[in-house]
Amino acid sequence: MKKNLLPWQFLTLVVLVLPSIYLLKVWPALPDQVPSHFGLDGQANGYTSRNQLWLLTLALPLGVALLFAVLPRLDPKHRLDGDSVNFQKLRLAVVALLGGLACYVLYLAMHPGTPPGRGLAVLLGLFFAFLGNYLTTVQPNYFVGIRTPWTLESPAVWARTHRVGGILFCVSGLLLAGLAFVLPPTWIEPVLLVFILGTAGFSYAYSYVVFREEARLNKPA
Repeated sequence: MKKNLLPWQFLTLVVLVLPSIYLLKVWPALPDQVPSHFGLDGQANGYTSRNQLWLLTLALPLGVALLFAVLPRLDPKHRLDGDSVNFQKLRLAVVALLGGLACYVLYLAMHPGTPPGRGLAVLLGLFFAFLGNYLTTVQPNYFVGIRTPWTLESPAVWARTHRVGGILFCVSGLLLAGLAFVLPPTWIEPVLLVFILGTAGFSYAYSYVVFREEARLNKPA
């Protein structure tokens, strides 16, 4: 194990444990049924039994962390470097997102009436910003990145798409996190959907445009 990876693996372990510690702390005050899903109007429309919350606070983040440990071995191109600091940061970010969402569900259960969209937008916005930074460096692979038929077909298309898409993800994430503090609560979730679908849709379409451009440039005279 490389020594430069130890701090990131230690932080991942800390992030894995914290949601369960928070769950134990608030356990006596939790209702039997905890709101776990909310509609666009901010009202709870899905509930989870308190006894099953460990699946959200521990099992899901732990399962994802373990999945990241085996993904590099499954990459047929062997370009997903599990021993790189960037990959370890990505795993930490994904686990932190899941842990943060779990803690936020517990917080909402302890503070009924709190609009759920604001905190969700901040968490996802910050994750998008980090993801965008990572996308600008990721090499072609079948598991992580903007994986379209055209990026997987051409390393050049992959590189150009991830450079532009990564910047877009980063800017969109920071803008979303900032807007979460100033937008009315009823606007946050629709704006969140627009940002997510718009960013993903643009990146997908851009990869096709780049593919057509590369094909035209490389076409024999």
